[in-house]
Amino acid sequence: MAATRGETGPPGLDTIPRRAGPDDVPTLIELRVAAAEWLRSIGSDQWHDTARAIADIEAGVASGTTWVVDRGGRIDATLTLGGPDLDFWNEEDDLADAFYLYKFMVRAGERGGGLGDAFLEWACARTAAQGRHWLRLDCWRTNHALHRYYRERGFRHLRTVRCPGRGSGALFQRPVLPKGEADVSSARTFEGEA
Repeated sequence: MAATRGETGPPGLDTIPRRAGPDDVPTLIELRVAAAEWLRSIGSDQWHDTARAIADIEAGVASGTTWVVDRGGRIDATLTLGGPDLDFWNEEDDLADAFYLYKFMVRAGERGGGLGDAFLEWACARTAAQGRHWLRLDCWRTNHALHRYYRERGFRHLRTVRCPGRGSGALFQRPVLPKGEADVSSARTFEGEA
């Protein structure tokens, strides 16, 4: 069920995020393909493995960990909040104390208007509402503009890990409010859960 534009959502979002469903997969793949084409147009080698991306998108939707901002039937942003990628994170990182952000995409025409920032804040609030203290991500190692984007939004670079066959590995994390201090209402989803 799609939320409608203008429906009360978390601060900065004009709709309430909802879990992605199987019917959303084609749109999520389109967003991913468009993002990869844009990255190639600016000289980046990020997100070149379309087959892996499709499998990851399908897995995120099937596991219920992929979320979308659906404005009147049009998905304008998506992200996945899941467990750690063990190619990069290890037990010393206190794995259970974080959600891990993957496949964060904002539709090209919606970039720069604050939607991405608001969706990240929602992800932090959702993480805090689940009793976790960190939002983490692994970022493409050579995409320094993306590293800067995350730093400007409160993420700190922890280390860079090289894993054969993987272009990602720049590890970032951002603290979220402790569960007792979190504004759980901002982590509300269309289904009404925190």
